Amino acid sequence: MVYQQANESVKSFSTADKEALIYNLVESLMFISDDVQEKVIECLKLVNEELGNTIQNQL
Repeated sequence: MVYQQANESVKSFSTADKEALIYNLVESLMFISDDVQEKVIECLKLVNEELGNTIQNQL
């Protein structure tokens, strides 16, 4: 349920908002351990596969 609500929120973002979210997440994740990055990306993919993949590719 939580993931579904989060996915609906992400889908409603404008292109600029999605780009800002991706930029901020990538910037934040760059400086943490690979293990934590993987767990965060795994959760993001549960919310929205495209979002998780985009962030994973940029790291």
